[in-house]
Amino acid sequence: MPASTKTSIPDSPNAGIRVMIVGDSMSQGHEGDWTWRYRIWQWFRDQKVAVTFVGPYTGTVQPDAPKPPAPPPLYGSPKPTHGVKEDGGYAYGVSSDFDSHHFAAWGRTAATDKGLIKDVLTSYPADLMLLMLGFNDMGWCRSDAPGTLRSIKTLVFNARSVNPRLKFAIANVPQREFIGGREDLPLNTKIYNNLLQKTIPGWSTPSSPIHLVELCGNYGCGPDECPAGYDGLHPNAMGEYQIARAFSLTLVNDFKIGSSPLVVPDDIPARQLPLPGNFKVVSSPGGVTATWDAVYGACSYDVRSRIAGITAFQTGSVSSNRWDAHWTQKGWVYEVQVRASAGNALKGEWTAIQSAKSTPQTPPGPENVVVHATPTGFDILWDPPAGGSYVTEYEVLYWDQDSDFAFITSAGFKESPAHVGKLTPGHHYHVAVVSWNAAGGGFPKIVNSVTIGKGTPPTPTDLKIIAKDATTAHLSWTGSPIAAGYRLWFRNVNAAGSELQEVNGPETRLCSDQYFLMPGVWNFEWCISAFNGNDESAKCQPVLGPRPSDPDETPANSCSQPGTNPNLPHHLEGDANLSGESPVTMRAPESADTSTPFHNGSDCQEERYWEILRAVPNA
Repeated sequence: MPASTKTSIPDSPNAGIRVMIVGDSMSQGHEGDWTWRYRIWQWFRDQKVAVTFVGPYTGTVQPDAPKPPAPPPLYGSPKPTHGVKEDGGYAYGVSSDFDSHHFAAWGRTAATDKGLIKDVLTSYPADLMLLMLGFNDMGWCRSDAPGTLRSIKTLVFNARSVNPRLKFAIANVPQREFIGGREDLPLNTKIYNNLLQKTIPGWSTPSSPIHLVELCGNYGCGPDECPAGYDGLHPNAMGEYQIARAFSLTLVNDFKIGSSPLVVPDDIPARQLPLPGNFKVVSSPGGVTATWDAVYGACSYDVRSRIAGITAFQTGSVSSNRWDAHWTQKGWVYEVQVRASAGNALKGEWTAIQSAKSTPQTPPGPENVVVHATPTGFDILWDPPAGGSYVTEYEVLYWDQDSDFAFITSAGFKESPAHVGKLTPGHHYHVAVVSWNAAGGGFPKIVNSVTIGKGTPPTPTDLKIIAKDATTAHLSWTGSPIAAGYRLWFRNVNAAGSELQEVNGPETRLCSDQYFLMPGVWNFEWCISAFNGNDESAKCQPVLGPRPSDPDETPANSCSQPGTNPNLPHHLEGDANLSGESPVTMRAPESADTSTPFHNGSDCQEERYWEILRAVPNA
């Protein structure tokens, strides 16, 4: 560890400058990256400028280790703390002489580093700071543009309290490729960059000068396209050169370090992503598991899979060299193939397809689940699964249907009853419960959806039935935003002793198409009830189905096609199987070891899963 003496940039650069690079994921890099830190180090060497890079870390972020699925933390328990992942290596070809010390970490914000910088500089004294922070503050909604600027200012002044002669080259924030629903981000980025440019001259002093690094203008990434980034933000091999060049321009022009800025070469080495070796798909206690040899330099792996005879092929993503079937049932046959991935465009070759039959030893879902809304959440209680299955934990899944960007979220509980709080009043949530044992999580038990902060919904009204043909009926009715869903009831009026029975599965729209009504639509009467959790309205007055009328009078809209009923409230848009867009953006938790906002990390495809859950009877 260097001695903790306070020094400044020597008059002669040949005497050696202690350089600290402070940043986030764009500066730390992923295993297999060259990193812009390496490119600026090469530039210093080419310019005959003696430097020593300082900081507590030396590596890139390493890939996740393969491991089986695990239940979620218990609800309300303290968030686990994670150390900085910095055991990752660099690209093949990086010089063994590379001085890789730095202070950059994935998910890092200026709001966090402003409180850490004193201790870091005390342990690792520096003469020059190359600072590149701010994106995560605004991207993860930790702060707005003025708040991010305040964090940068505090970081600077805290650093100066350790070394009053410390020099700063501060980069502005690059734009990233546009993400739907985050129209605020390009605007906030522009506001912040304008504020930074106008403000930092006032922070500068003769002994501790600060100069702007025009990163946004030199990095080839913006809302329309991002050729410099592999995922819409993080630098690829070309982007790494561009970032290093932006810093070199400030070092040459403002600090008079070096004689000429870095030139981005025309010939940039390509990242190699070979075919994953030793690929296997096998039956496992959790159902089906696929494993393969890790590919050095892969940021993630694309997994293409389907349940034979049940679903079409779907492509998702995993962060390690293991994939496990999610929410599976005994006897399902999974067909799987995998390829290495380094972002949106750089992909390896697909493996051949392998298959295996699901043999889960996981427990079934709980019995007799009851859900009631509370002012800001819901209460849920259940009985253990039938058959005496041993359960180590229960996972309550809940999914906000009124937020444009929401994950399926989960919470762990050891036993019933349970309460989930801090939800949005008036929003509608799908709910399910998963039982866990040593083999993994079982197939979720779908239960009644719930509207937060509401009670029993009113009885639906104005039920209308149209015979689209002799055996197909289109039903529509007037509901209430209090309702989380609707049940359909029917009976054959010409069958002796017939009673109303429920159609399999609830509806989330204010309409429904019913098929194969033999011996004809006009033989069946229907009624509707509305529910909010286990609080349910009375059934509406029964309505008898008509005989088919003139085909020209049959409405064109169909409840099997989302968006065809203009009278539906927002929360019910989508078809009866919940198909539609699968948003994945969220606000990161304060302790998250994040990559980049809006990166489709696990690509879990919530709608696809919920469709499967509804299609399969709960055991």
